[in-house]
Amino acid sequence: MKKILFLSVLAVVMVFVTSAFAADFIRHEMEKQVLLKGDEPIPNVSYYPSRPGLITQSPGEIIGWTQYDYQTNSSTGDRAALGIAGAVNFSWMNGLDIAPDGSGIRQTYFNCVDADGDLAYPEGSRVCEGNRSGYTTIANLSSDKAVVAYHRTDPIYEVFAAVDAVACWGIFTPVSVPNLVGGIVSIWPYVTVDRNDNIHMVFSNPDDLGDGFGYTNSTDGGVSWGRPYPVDNILTISPIMTSSPVSDKVAIVYTRDVGQQWRNNVVYYESQDGLTWDFGSDPVHVTEYGQGGDSLWAYCDVDAVYDYNDDLHIIWNAHWATEPSVYIPVWLYHYDTGSETMTLMTESESPDFDTCDTGGWQMPIAKMSLGVQESNNALFAVYTFFPENDCSAGGFSNGELYSQFSLDGGGSWSEPLNMTDSHTPGCEAGDCDSDHWSSLAERVEGDIMHIIYINDKDAGGVPQGEGGVTDNPVMYLPYGLTGIDDEVTTPRSFALSQNYPNPFNAKTNIEFELLENSRVELSVYNIMGAKVATLVNGEMEAGVHAVNWDADKVASGVYYYSLRANGEESTRKMTLLK
Repeated sequence: MKKILFLSVLAVVMVFVTSAFAADFIRHEMEKQVLLKGDEPIPNVSYYPSRPGLITQSPGEIIGWTQYDYQTNSSTGDRAALGIAGAVNFSWMNGLDIAPDGSGIRQTYFNCVDADGDLAYPEGSRVCEGNRSGYTTIANLSSDKAVVAYHRTDPIYEVFAAVDAVACWGIFTPVSVPNLVGGIVSIWPYVTVDRNDNIHMVFSNPDDLGDGFGYTNSTDGGVSWGRPYPVDNILTISPIMTSSPVSDKVAIVYTRDVGQQWRNNVVYYESQDGLTWDFGSDPVHVTEYGQGGDSLWAYCDVDAVYDYNDDLHIIWNAHWATEPSVYIPVWLYHYDTGSETMTLMTESESPDFDTCDTGGWQMPIAKMSLGVQESNNALFAVYTFFPENDCSAGGFSNGELYSQFSLDGGGSWSEPLNMTDSHTPGCEAGDCDSDHWSSLAERVEGDIMHIIYINDKDAGGVPQGEGGVTDNPVMYLPYGLTGIDDEVTTPRSFALSQNYPNPFNAKTNIEFELLENSRVELSVYNIMGAKVATLVNGEMEAGVHAVNWDADKVASGVYYYSLRANGEESTRKMTLLK
């Protein structure tokens, strides 16, 4: 397997300071994206019935249908949840009889595949009565009963949590969740259930509904809910939630803007007991983009999962942005709280949006989802990749589902693997295989990843005015991992430790271990990627080495130290406080 070189964000920025405006970078003038709530008229587009013979090109089992191909504006969240007993619960936004005037049915649907692989309902089961519900996420109680969160816009904006009567039955009791945050109604819920069966939810109110998001929880299985707390102000619907399988920790992870939808930092709040939060303080910053000038920036897609060492893992997509342009390609990053290390997982090509658009709220790599395997603590990432050479007749890229895995806690990642591999270049509406809006169940048990996705028969999101109305299969993809234990990531020839003390005042120690005699370079960079010190540059013997950095002559702030040896590189973050 080819080794994935992993770098800090700042190392990447250093490269692109001189090359961001090269000819192979496509400049895309960004415009503010519409935050769809579900009560908007569908753009005046035609209906194209699917041709059944074509639906088998994308792999998996059909568990339902939807004409409303669109599932989320920003972060994909969890729409698949693997239970302890082996059943998999799913939820999605189902659209039926969609018409240009916005009429038709839009509802939240559920389905379940039991431990024997049998589907509970041929085409899914409706979660609630009424119309105009959707934008759903799902989690499981310890009893494996599904908790489905969704919002409804008719007759008023409401958020609901619906708990199944019995695991895999699909008989729900919806409860209205208090969703006024600072007097502003909030929708777009994301849900998680901790190991104590406390249900946690965040919901957002950016754009014309307000400018922030809130949090609430239920400690009695969804029967009653607490008063919602305001968390932060945002311009995207990025906040997601995740909870630890081995402790009481719960995290809220999101991208925090600096005045524009496409200029964000990755941040998170974490509760140690799942119920006590400090929203009065600033969130923990994973990135510090934009310090002093042009920079990489996070967009609106983020996901997170706790592993079985109780470390929080976060992935997001980042792009190079100036004012008011975004330069493509896009980079996919990983960060974990255990090592406090950023890892470059992969990057996209440079698509031309004018000839093959990825669609509203989409970057060339989008809708990332994380899972973790208990047996070996392996991490799995699933996301949509939009190729430039697979474009529909309508001018939108046909998505493909890709995956990567890490066996060393995110330090290195496998090469991206195309799981759907269904190319339909030049396809007319109704004939496309655009695989998109995927979600991976957080629990990866045995040799299977459990994935739900939409096989869009005309690329692009219909509610955004992209493509035509088609009958789109909702797919369950149980993706086999046979042989993954044989896929051993390349062993590192060195180990770089976190500096100590950290934060530090003037002096700090950096320790590293070489497994063989090596030529080594250890350097320190500031937040803009400029080198401020070279601590080691030469041949060193195998063994443990410690270097002291005297930072007396540099200003307080965040710095990065990078170790290079034998063609590999590792970077960590440190903070100087004077």
